[in-house]
Parts: sequence; structure tokens; C-alpha cells
Amino acid sequence: MAAIPSGKLHDGPLPATAAELDPAGAKRGGTLRMRYLEPGHLDINRTLSCTTYHPLSYTMSKLVRARTGAGADPFRVEVEPDLAESWSVNDDATEYTFRLRQGVRTHDRLPTFGREFTSEDVRLSWERYRAGGSQRDVYAPVADVATPDDHTLVVRLSEPVVDFPANIASWSYLWPREVIDDPEAIEREAVGTGPFTLEEWSRGERAVFRRNPDYFEQGLPYLDEVIVSVEDDRAVAQDRFVAGEFLDIDVVDDVEMQRLLRDAGTTALGFKFPRSRGANVNGWHFQMSNPIFADERVRRAISLAFDRSAYDEARNAGDNASPDGPFSNAPMPWSFLFDEYPTGAANGEWYRYDPALASSLMRAVGYSATEPLGFELLSYYVTESFPDQVVPGINAVLPEVNIRYRELEQQPYIQLLSDRDFESAIGIVWGPPGYGMDQWIVPWWHSRGALNYNAVNDAVLDTMLERQRAETNDDQRRQLWRSIWDRVHDQVWDVWWPEAHTRGIQRDYLMNMRWHGLVGSYLCYGSDQARAVWLDDGAPGLDR
Repeated sequence: MAAIPSGKLHDGPLPATAAELDPAGAKRGGTLRMRYLEPGHLDINRTLSCTTYHPLSYTMSKLVRARTGAGADPFRVEVEPDLAESWSVNDDATEYTFRLRQGVRTHDRLPTFGREFTSEDVRLSWERYRAGGSQRDVYAPVADVATPDDHTLVVRLSEPVVDFPANIASWSYLWPREVIDDPEAIEREAVGTGPFTLEEWSRGERAVFRRNPDYFEQGLPYLDEVIVSVEDDRAVAQDRFVAGEFLDIDVVDDVEMQRLLRDAGTTALGFKFPRSRGANVNGWHFQMSNPIFADERVRRAISLAFDRSAYDEARNAGDNASPDGPFSNAPMPWSFLFDEYPTGAANGEWYRYDPALASSLMRAVGYSATEPLGFELLSYYVTESFPDQVVPGINAVLPEVNIRYRELEQQPYIQLLSDRDFESAIGIVWGPPGYGMDQWIVPWWHSRGALNYNAVNDAVLDTMLERQRAETNDDQRRQLWRSIWDRVHDQVWDVWWPEAHTRGIQRDYLMNMRWHGLVGSYLCYGSDQARAVWLDDGAPGLDR
């Protein structure tokens, strides 16, 4: 990447080089060595997580996908063809017709033996999603799927969904019917139509993927092999990056960035930019079925008592510092709503720090310093922030509340969320990145949403959510999204806070791979890029 200065921090996403924008000279061969988080199984309809997504990104395909890599917009998602070479939609967004590429073949191994992949495979994959599981909300509007021929899929929806192509582009990998028919195979076999084949899965150590010679995109992949390793020790992972074993690494702050850039040498490219994806684990839900939180004054008061500027300075090195207050990364990705990265003013009046007003609201409800509101906040994530700063900080300035924090193990925590079986408040898990706004907001806030963990039931919000699904005018949709944004910030069903900017380092010989503000890093949800990544001269172990 000769056009990008190496060995120092780049303020913003790394720009594309001329070679990456016109990859006619892309080099072939070599082994890409990266990290991954090992999955417990390979069924993404059972567990919607980057642990499952990562191996499938090499071996499986979707109907449509997000454009990623050096030439992609780092803050928004453009949907592009994958197995579907084109698609069309009727005027009211209730019927989509997808035309599949012809001649796409499955991996030449058990149980498919390189047969042609057809629209029937897509239909059966979608039927499985529709039947239930982690993608239920995406496929709930699907009323009928027809396959008039082997290369055509006609989808009829029960309601208009303008974002339907974006919704299915994010997580919906497609299986061959032979794998769907075998419940055990779908958890252990990654046989699909993707650019690589799974050759080894050594539990707790690594997985090995090799170039699929029959991949349907001509000339791809450039790599011979991808080896992803489990490395849970952060210090060891950094050492392996410095040694050239891993070709990218995440970074906590600017101090760590400068140390790693120095240790890694002149081929290291550092970058820092704000995330555009919605909130993931930075905050908590109020249990809206609990009468205590039915009064919005209680929810607003607790939010007003949280000093987000102090939090941002302590946790994020002041990444979001602004005279208007730090921006708190809400579940609605800011890049769909604002032309530039916003400040705290965008979060509205209940995201200011105003302990006096908070106390006034609590007293108006009937609480006092001698008879405070006591409740328990549960979490598995952000287990330093909650007990060290968030909970004691609120308790210290708002004597009308007494929040008790309890840390849980992951499994019981996820179970409480899934069952909606928590009494008062619980840490947020907003899930993996959606590629359209609809996927970020309907499952989590609609009264019938499968992921509406804290039982939000607001008729005004339901109406707005349904209207945005059907609105085909871009300007009108954006206005609806702003109305939804204002509603959820005003009602404070959830509380979130500022997030640190994305910080990472990659080697300059790792070509056409970029972290994305909405999609994520290579480690989590960005591994699809391997199909078009190549290693330039200078990569370790490369003999050209």
C-alpha cells in the first residue's frame, strides 16, 4: 500500500490505493493467517454470532451481500449481487424476483459432490429460517416463495418491506438441500458454494480453508489458503501480530496504538474512526413490564444522572468529547440519519448530565433519599464499566435510587434475555450488524419483535416502525427514522453511552481488506472479504 504512509496512525479509515481500486494486477497465492473466535457449531439459525458467521463466510454464499473491501463506503452498506445476479421489486415492495447465476456449483465433496445450486436450495434455506430461529424477524413477512425455474425465485411478502434485500444480505447464508436434510450435518459441515472449502477444524486451535477451484466468481479467490487461529490471550495475540503471524489486530487506545506501531515496524498501518453500527453492549434495558419503570420520569432521571462526559474521558480517551456533550452510540446507526458523526445534542434532553433535574423527577414520582428506588442491574458484558463507574456514579449523585449490580455468566445472562425473565434492568445485547435500518429497529422495538427483550409496547412506535418499512421515498424514510430516533430517546426504554472509536492496525501487504464502521472488523463479521483479498510482495512465507 505504497500510497498510504506506514508506521503511523491514520486518522480515519484507510483509503483505497490505486491497485485496490483496479485489481487487474492482484497477485495470486499465499496463505492468509488471521484470528477467529471459535464457534460451538456451524448453524447460524441457531446462534447469530460472529463465531458462527466467520467460518461460514468462507464456505457459504448469500443471495445478495454487502460491498466491502478497500473501495466500499466505510460508514454505509451498498447491497450487491452474490448468488443472485440481479433482482427486481414491484411498486409497493411486496414482491421481489431474484434471478440466480447459472452454473454455480456446490463444493465437490460429501454430501453434494459439486452439483448445480438451484433456486430450490434457496427456497429450502428460507423455509428453515421462516420456521423459527435467530432470523425469524427477517423472514416473518415472507408469505410465499415460488421457484418457477431453477434460476428464479419469486418472494411475496405479507407487508411492504423496502429494506428486504438489505435484511437478507447480512446473515442469511444458504445451504444445499442435502445439508438442510441432515440436522447433525448442518452443525458440523460447512459445505456450500463459497470461495473456500473447510479442510480442517481443530477444536480450540484453528480452522483451515482452501481455495475452491469451482468458485463462481471468475478469478477469485486470489488466496490459496486461509488459516484462522484461536488466540484468547490479548498480549499473545499482539505479539503474534508484531511477529507477522496475524495480519491485523484491534487496539484499545492511542497509547497502545503507538506502542504496537513502533514494535511492528514500517509495514504497519494504524487507523482510527467512529463506528457507524448501532449499539451492541454499551448500555442497559429497563424491564417495561415492571410497573416501577412504567413512569418515564424514572427512566429519564436515571439517564440524566449518568455523567457521559466523564465516562467518555475515562473509558474512551475522550473520543467523543464535544461542547454539546459526547454522542452516545444508539442502536440506530448514525450514518443512516446524519451526514456527519453527531455530538451529544443528537441524543436529546434526557442524555444531558443534570443530577438536579434527575432528583426533581424522582421526588415528583414519590422517591426520596430516605426511601429510594432500589433495583438490580444484571450484565455479562462491560463488567468493568458497570461496577466501577456507571452504577456507583449514578448512585452517588442521585440519592433517590439505589442500584445494585450483579455480574452473570454468559449462558444464564443470555437465557434471561431470551426468556425476558429479568425483573428490573439488564445489559444490552443488540446483536450483529444489520445492513439496513429496518433490521436494526423492528426486531428490537416492535411490540411483536422477537428480540424485544424488555417488552417495549408502544402503539406510536409500532405505527412508525411499520410505516418506515413501506415508505419507498428515501427522504420520507429518513424523516420517519428521525421520528423513531426522537421517540426512543424521549422515552428512554433503553440507556446507552459513548463508545470508543474503532482502532486497529493491519499490514500494508494485506490488500483489499478494510474494517468497516457498520459491518465490523475481520475478526467479527468482516471476514467475507477474504474472497477478494490478496497478499502483496513482502508478506511472510510468500514465495513468488
